[in-house]
Amino acid sequence: MGYGPTGGWPMMPFYPPPPPKPRGIGRLLFTLMLGLLLVGSFLLNLVLMAGGGSGSDEPTAVSQVIRKGDDKQRVAVIEVAGPIDGNTSARFARLIDHVEREQHVQALVIEIDSPGGTVTASDEIYERILRYKAGRKSAGKPAGVVISMRSMATSGGYYVACAGDYIFAEQTTLTGNIGVLMSRFNFSELMQKHGVAESTIVSTGADFKNIGSPFSPETEEGKAYLKGIVDDAFNRFKQVVTAGRGASISGKDIFNGKVFTASEAVRDGLVDKLGYPDDAYTYAATKVASLSNPKVMRYREPSPGLLGMLVGGTSANSTAAPPPSAQSFDLSSLARPETLDAWRTARLMYR
Repeated sequence: MGYGPTGGWPMMPFYPPPPPKPRGIGRLLFTLMLGLLLVGSFLLNLVLMAGGGSGSDEPTAVSQVIRKGDDKQRVAVIEVAGPIDGNTSARFARLIDHVEREQHVQALVIEIDSPGGTVTASDEIYERILRYKAGRKSAGKPAGVVISMRSMATSGGYYVACAGDYIFAEQTTLTGNIGVLMSRFNFSELMQKHGVAESTIVSTGADFKNIGSPFSPETEEGKAYLKGIVDDAFNRFKQVVTAGRGASISGKDIFNGKVFTASEAVRDGLVDKLGYPDDAYTYAATKVASLSNPKVMRYREPSPGLLGMLVGGTSANSTAAPPPSAQSFDLSSLARPETLDAWRTARLMYR
């Protein structure tokens, strides 16, 4: 300690502040990992809430009020829209299961806007509607189902409609197209030009196992065999239409694969009346269930939510990719296993 140049108070020595201690790398990593865990935990909880994690494996339908009324006098509406495939059938089954559990549902309207689809999926939806009606009848509840056709209810779409008890079609609806397709291509001549031959081996005695292969020349026996399968599905279609429409189609030429306009469909008995969805709701409420103040509600499955989007899952509306088109056909594409499977698999279609 010393004194100032002029005396007075002594001067205090000056000590510089100690340099900051560097943080250890371990502490830095721990802090970073803790932060990441906190952020990850927050995001996980957000995803679970957005995904509707209710702890139940059973999907919950969401409802939209179309027409206000008494909540105990519900008219349920379910859609069958787009090409009909296994996903469509499964989604419809879940929705109608939900409607069956709704104790205040008094009537059901099914809106159809579909060009049809696979034979099996169309038949599954048809049979599910019949089971719904049988269950309602055995429980002593109104069992009638009203169909509302939108822009199109053809082939498999009309097949489904025949499960209903009363069918409305809009002025611009296309319907009918009663028939069966088995879409096939044959590339045997193209392959021969490139020196490629099919060498598939089938088990002894199973001579029809590879019938219909697109890579082998067709035979009359093979075509007759496949035609029999198609005709069998067609007979089923005709039985369904006859059971659903009864005397109204008697003597009418409707099993010819033609598409009918709405007025033609009414004339030939395929449809009961021209009308719009609102007319179908009113008919279901008054004629099927005798409701005085109906509340019309549309039931749909909820969107996948954030969880479904993050995991990249496919939606219920997704369908398998179709085979490559003939216009863009490339012989080299046949080398891909998925392409071979697509070309080989002939599916019966109500479409």
